[in-house]
Amino acid sequence: MNELKTNRKKNMDVVYVFSENDKVYVKNSTCSELSNQTSIIYEEWFPINFQWKSLMDLRKNMRLQNAEESY
Repeated sequence: MNELKTNRKKNMDVVYVFSENDKVYVKNSTCSELSNQTSIIYEEWFPINFQWKSLMDLRKNMRLQNAEESY
């Protein structure tokens, strides 16, 4: 018996970022369709609040949070 098999591809969510002068930017793309069946992609970069944390700081904060939750 022939069965129709479909291959479903999982879409991966991607966020494009770049940094410049100690600032981090995220890309937002929008698409506009024109009347002649062509489309224009507009790309804008927006600054976001971002701060690098060292692994030691993260572990320290996790220990403090776990200690507070155990009370």
